[in-house]
Amino acid sequence: MYTKEEAKELRLNFWNGFKQYCRRHHVYRKWVLTGVKIKSVQLKFYVDTRKALVLFQIDHKNDLRRFEVYECFLSYQNLFWQEAGEDLRWEEEYGGIEGQEVSAIYFELPGVNLYNPADWEGIYAFFVDKMPRLEDLYFEYRDLINARLKDQE
Repeated sequence: MYTKEEAKELRLNFWNGFKQYCRRHHVYRKWVLTGVKIKSVQLKFYVDTRKALVLFQIDHKNDLRRFEVYECFLSYQNLFWQEAGEDLRWEEEYGGIEGQEVSAIYFELPGVNLYNPADWEGIYAFFVDKMPRLEDLYFEYRDLINARLKDQE
């Protein structure tokens, strides 16, 4: 078990290592992440002691609205699968992110640990492979999703 300070240092080293990985592999891009222009939706990199995720996280405080946003995304599920692959998972009620209840559309890399530096290269490769797929979906469908969500208000 790590102290709070040791865990914080490992997390910082992990993310700094990701920046270095991107430079080494000539991945020069600004990730969209929280710049998503769909209310209550974020693109996220996530890693903990059991898994790594690249995901659309839908986390509206009002559960009904969160489900409406998720249902809007769900209406494009087949198109998302065609473009991003069948390994894209969908969960209306996902509790695997720090115990927070969210809706999630995600890619998962199981069996990796943020605190095991031997896993980091694999996690970085997973992030670099999967995030552009979600970003491409975002850019292609954001206007349609936003228009449908405005119609529901």
